[in-house]
Amino acid sequence: MKILRSPRDLRENPADLCLTVGNFDGVHRGHKAVLSDLISSGMKDGRTSVGVTFVPHPLAVIAPDVAPGLLSPEQEREELLALSGIDVLLVVDFTHEMARMTAEDFLVWLGIGRGAHLVLGYDFHMGHDRACGLERFGELGKKMGYGFDVVPPVLHDEIPISSSRIRKSLTDGDVVAAERMLGRDYRLAGEVVAGDGIGGRRFDTPTANLRLAETKLLPGDGVYLVRVSSIRGAFGLLYVGRRPTFGKAERRVEVHIFDVDVDLYGGRLVVDVLKRLRGDRRFDGEEALAEQILLDVAEGRALAGEL
Repeated sequence: MKILRSPRDLRENPADLCLTVGNFDGVHRGHKAVLSDLISSGMKDGRTSVGVTFVPHPLAVIAPDVAPGLLSPEQEREELLALSGIDVLLVVDFTHEMARMTAEDFLVWLGIGRGAHLVLGYDFHMGHDRACGLERFGELGKKMGYGFDVVPPVLHDEIPISSSRIRKSLTDGDVVAAERMLGRDYRLAGEVVAGDGIGGRRFDTPTANLRLAETKLLPGDGVYLVRVSSIRGAFGLLYVGRRPTFGKAERRVEVHIFDVDVDLYGGRLVVDVLKRLRGDRRFDGEEALAEQILLDVAEGRALAGEL
């Protein structure tokens, strides 16, 4: 997959392009249906398949106070889109000026016109207050001479899959529902950094403290079983929370890896979140917490042994 940062290179042969546009946060099953249609349409007509996406997330520019945590920050999203099989990814810097563009202005800016083909998801909107919807893109197709397809929703529990639904499931700790909508386990990847010496070896369960992308959405506070994808065959426990037993406020992400006790400091650790064991809570002292950690480890090992 070729990554472009400007539409200039697309303007040379617009009739040879088959494009889709979206945020593609999470590259979930609904997104994959759009990308599959894009690739099929492109191959059928001998066109280049192009995904157009935005950095940062448009809400981070338009309404930063309500901008969501991301299922897949920029690098992770690019990696997932590359796996989809599209030919080109155009990453567009989203600005206030772009937010004010009409659909027609945006397509002209991209260089889309006669002979090109556009594939959009069923709920695609753009422009101020999402005013430009599919009907307008269909009208513009007739005016500007491009082909136009709409891909229907992919459902989970009879409701269309969306990035916002997946975020809600993860925030609630329901990583199983998130996996079913994503089509894969939710992944956390980051650098192992030094902790503050609280917990870990203190309870004979050494942990790796993860530094993630600032925009990465974390699952709801609690303890989870994880597969450690960066260490072959390894499983462990993920803790997300503020360590209320110690009166801490900063939210932390820590991983205890079963039967692996090596210095991971400074390296990259990748875990796939499989199942929530319990929520986070304050214990009546370190002894009570230590007893619960032993129970968590035993439960996690038993579940891992079934996989």
